[in-house]
Amino acid sequence: MICPGCGREVDGHFCSECGAALTGAPATETASPTVPPIAPPAAAQVAAPLEHSPQAGPPTVAPASHVPICPVCCAGALASTEVKGAMGLSRRAALICPRCGATLVQDKRDAAHFELTQARDTSLPNWCSYAHQSLTVSEWHNIAHGGSSAAKQQEVDLAEAMSELQNGKVHLQPQAESPILPKAGELTLLVLPNVSLHEPRSVARGAYGGPSVHVAKGLTLRVGGFQAQSHEELKQIDSGTLVLTSKRLCFSGRLRSLEVDLRKLISVDAYSDAVAIRRTGKEKTEFFFGLDHHTYSFAVKGRRYTEPMSGLILKYAIEGLLAEVG
Repeated sequence: MICPGCGREVDGHFCSECGAALTGAPATETASPTVPPIAPPAAAQVAAPLEHSPQAGPPTVAPASHVPICPVCCAGALASTEVKGAMGLSRRAALICPRCGATLVQDKRDAAHFELTQARDTSLPNWCSYAHQSLTVSEWHNIAHGGSSAAKQQEVDLAEAMSELQNGKVHLQPQAESPILPKAGELTLLVLPNVSLHEPRSVARGAYGGPSVHVAKGLTLRVGGFQAQSHEELKQIDSGTLVLTSKRLCFSGRLRSLEVDLRKLISVDAYSDAVAIRRTGKEKTEFFFGLDHHTYSFAVKGRRYTEPMSGLILKYAIEGLLAEVG
């Protein structure tokens, strides 16, 4: 390289003769490592927690487009970190919202679930609804975007299904063969085997009233009359199959069979495992136990569920059928 000061041919960054700086010399550069791009998480999942050491300071929050939204305040971007376990012997992945302090800690029994353990503002609606619950990452994602957990969604859908039953939209299918012959234009809706029929019966119990008098060794006489007390107890009458049709409620047992026109029902009382009916022409209330041995399947907006059969479901179905009759 030719020195611009003295014109000599020299090498390096400066001329060895006159000390002039040589132009065109290659500059020393520090290589920058290539940073791989951050791939955004799937739309319906929370991003997997990143490795983080508590001694390295607070976790770094990635751009909002790449970070899941907090399910408590529904505004802050969750940051990945770790929390210490008992006695500091273990660590678990966690997600923290710097905006409201909500903390989701990975469930030690199931890595697919995160438990909402704390938040600064405990008056927020989602904290009140989901505090200390362990849910899947997809459920927390749904909650953050205005949805709900799977359990709460099922409660809402069950209430909607019950409302439809009560308002006459009865969509039931028998799950067993009916022992009852249908009448013309009659549809069989429910067939529930192994149901027991009970009726109240009067039971008398009593005892002698008055004082006891000791007459001799081993002999005591009671002074006074026998006083009887009577009360009612439910007694099983028979067991068999309970059938609901579009017009009747029928029971077919080994000892007794009955059929009730739905329009002659006076009242229907619902229990978790039974239903009690009062009908015209029958003095005693009739109880049918064992409904919870069966299930009720329904669908709401494509979501399908199966619930234990109950007296409330049967009651709403009867009310819906009567509503259709008018």
